[in-house]
Amino acid sequence: MDLALQLLFTGIGIGAVYALVALGFVLIFRATNVVNFAQGEFSMVAAYLMVVFAVDLGWPYWLSFLLALAGMALLGAIFNLGVYYPLRHRTFLPVIIATIGASILLANSVLAIYGPQPQVLEGWFETPGIQLGPV
Repeated sequence: MDLALQLLFTGIGIGAVYALVALGFVLIFRATNVVNFAQGEFSMVAAYLMVVFAVDLGWPYWLSFLLALAGMALLGAIFNLGVYYPLRHRTFLPVIIATIGASILLANSVLAIYGPQPQVLEGWFETPGIQLGPV
């Protein structure tokens, strides 16, 4: 029974993440009429910016979050002006290819800088986990 409850809550958590990713795809598609295949890499760059500011530089989490948010706004503006805007009157295929290219560029740039090892961002709050019954 404990395993079933653990799997249930894990499944709900993973399903919520999938729903947020799908919502992001829908919002981007409805705004631009293009599927952005670099969406995951943009999130990855935001996470690595958080690691740089909070872990490497030792800045507070709230400041690191705001700086990562500003950095992503800047990266989004660069992507819009440098990749999407010049292709706005083209068919969908060149734009999709450009988003795939941006995806490859971002992923390999982070890989070249940080290597293949995952980076750790410790918890924001120093509290124990929440326990629901035996789970």
